[in-house]
Amino acid sequence: MMEVRDTMSEMMSSIKEVSLRRATVGDAEAIAAVRVESWQTTYRGMIPDSYLDEMRVEDSFLHWKTVLEALPTAGDRACVYVAESEGHIIGFASGMLLERAKHGFSAELSAVYLRPAWQRSGIGRRMVQKVARTLQAQGAQNLLVWLISGNNVARNFCEELGAEFILEQEFSWDGVDLKESGYGWRDLSVLLASVQAMPTSAAIH
Repeated sequence: MMEVRDTMSEMMSSIKEVSLRRATVGDAEAIAAVRVESWQTTYRGMIPDSYLDEMRVEDSFLHWKTVLEALPTAGDRACVYVAESEGHIIGFASGMLLERAKHGFSAELSAVYLRPAWQRSGIGRRMVQKVARTLQAQGAQNLLVWLISGNNVARNFCEELGAEFILEQEFSWDGVDLKESGYGWRDLSVLLASVQAMPTSAAIH
């Protein structure tokens, strides 16, 4: 019995507190760093190594600085949330209402990234929940997300949360020809209920 208690104590002491909050312009560099690290570790074998190795945080920083500066004028039609632990940003998620519906969807989950050490902890699901609730409050009833087709981890992530496969198509990113898969939740309440029902291994607030 003592051994079981000791093991539980060790598990609880290893749990880190994670806070989810709205991103600010000051978060642009940290968001860019998470994105670059995620791409370089996740997309090996899906995107050419030469492209991944040449990715630079400063390039992504300019993009995210522009996105975050534009958020006040977008209101809650677009949103970006970050996950923070011990003063460090460990992940982020973003979404937006679409100006024109795509494949019957009026909103899009445009990014979900976590540092590798924090994946499979439930934080990604909670960030998606934040984005979904924000867009739902703006009238969105459904949500579309695009994944690189070879990213089975991301596909499983969406399927576990009740998303359905919509279609697969070719696209070009910075001159690299790729294939992407579209997944979607036609009813946001299904996504929100799925997130709520699943446990997390971090103390998230």
